[in-house]
Amino acid sequence: MKTPSHRERAIVVFMTYRSKIGVVVAFSTLAVLLAAVLSIWSVKATDRHIHQANLAQDLLNEHLQLSVHTYRLFKQLTDEVLLGSTANQSVVRNKRQAIAESLGKIKALEIEQRDAIGEEFAPGAVEDTVELEQLIDLIIRDFTSALQLPPSSERSQRVDAILEERIDVGFREQVNAALARQRSVVALMNNRIQSVHSQALGVAVGLVLITTVLGLAMAWVLVRGIARPLDTLNHAANLWIDGKFDYRIPSTPDAEFNQISTNFNTMAERLARFTAQQARTERELQEAVDSRTRELMEANQALERSDNVRRQFFADVSHELRTPLTVIRGEAQVALRGDSRTKADYQDALAIVLEQSIGLSRLVDDMLFIARTDAERIRLMRENVALNALLESVVKESSVLTADNHVAIHTDLDPAIPDLLLDPARIRQLLVILIDNARRFSPSQGCIHLQTKREDQGVVITVEDQGPGIDPQELPYIFDRFFRGTSANSRDNSESAGLGLGLAVAKAIALAHGGDIRADSHPDSGTTMTITLPIRP
Repeated sequence: MKTPSHRERAIVVFMTYRSKIGVVVAFSTLAVLLAAVLSIWSVKATDRHIHQANLAQDLLNEHLQLSVHTYRLFKQLTDEVLLGSTANQSVVRNKRQAIAESLGKIKALEIEQRDAIGEEFAPGAVEDTVELEQLIDLIIRDFTSALQLPPSSERSQRVDAILEERIDVGFREQVNAALARQRSVVALMNNRIQSVHSQALGVAVGLVLITTVLGLAMAWVLVRGIARPLDTLNHAANLWIDGKFDYRIPSTPDAEFNQISTNFNTMAERLARFTAQQARTERELQEAVDSRTRELMEANQALERSDNVRRQFFADVSHELRTPLTVIRGEAQVALRGDSRTKADYQDALAIVLEQSIGLSRLVDDMLFIARTDAERIRLMRENVALNALLESVVKESSVLTADNHVAIHTDLDPAIPDLLLDPARIRQLLVILIDNARRFSPSQGCIHLQTKREDQGVVITVEDQGPGIDPQELPYIFDRFFRGTSANSRDNSESAGLGLGLAVAKAIALAHGGDIRADSHPDSGTTMTITLPIRP
């Protein structure tokens, strides 16, 4: 038998490596294709069922929203019939419009859901919604007819019948049935998603087991043929890890390995040159990471503070709304209790209700103003305004309140200030907020100093008090909405707590006029609020 030459042995080894690697590549490609097919199938199936689940959840939410709107409308109509108060027709129309929109969305979603999952999984949904819509219209007509009756026991009996038969029995049962049906659809969609996930997981596990066994077998065959060259490469790599870049891999009869050895030796030469540069890059990267980490920590602290403010806001809104509503309800109940009430008693009760309603309106107006500021929908009624005259008017009105606290208001008005193009109502609101804040925090026998001065192309208004000042840590946040300082130095801390909307509204008014507002304060040295307004032709 002829012994193969050195060149022939090299060719045989070369071809053996190529064939083994080709088999591994083919097997890997097949495994990847199978995994891709599985992934595409899983994603499409999951997307379809997630879409159906989201559709079912949206429909459930719309049912809940319809229930809320409808019960609120029924409540207002009931109050109108029983209490004799005139309902806000604009609010009623808005609620009826919201109910109509919810019904329209529910019908559209139910049709879409029926097309997506089949009528057998949501039977009677569209028809039940039509019946529910007819029942709502019937209840509204019943309230309307009851309102036409004169105040009497017959009207009360009619309302009781509507509440018991139409709403508590008919409407509630239909709403609960719709919610129960839709919850079952949501549960069904979630079960389908879970089933698809389970199927995909089972197929994936089976594919992993098969590819693992075959891969290990081929890898073992391939590793046996290249173990020695890899050991040589590993030995060289260990030396280079230790920094011995002068070591070179020796040549062998294997042409493939010789090419790899040449590349590795070239890499060792470059590694020696790049080591210093790598160290410098690592230091720069570490500095960048440290800087970014600090920024993220600061951002996280800001988010935590924002979340705390949001929670406090909801708690304060609940408190602020609960008190006047309780007073209104109590006065109404007392006024309606018995027939021995005099006209004066009713007038007193209505006066208290009116006072509480005005307070609620102010609170809502402030919140709406803040919301319009975010949406950039503030509309100013600008006109030429004599600023000094406006300030004197505000000071005169505020003197009544400051006199109770024995706080004086001193003014220093620049006569050179021209008429400004402003919204006088909003500027008056801004000044009242600042003067009222200064009054609350001023000590008895204290003084509030109000000054105007013209500077360049603008006008500067300052409101300075002699209060306890603001904590430097709180000063950057006092114009944030719903922010309330934690300082206990105020002699009227309970009154000044509020919702923290005052300074936020003042800031929004100043910005809407093209100006700005800032605060300067130090503990125990008072606070100065500075407003700048541009001079416009």
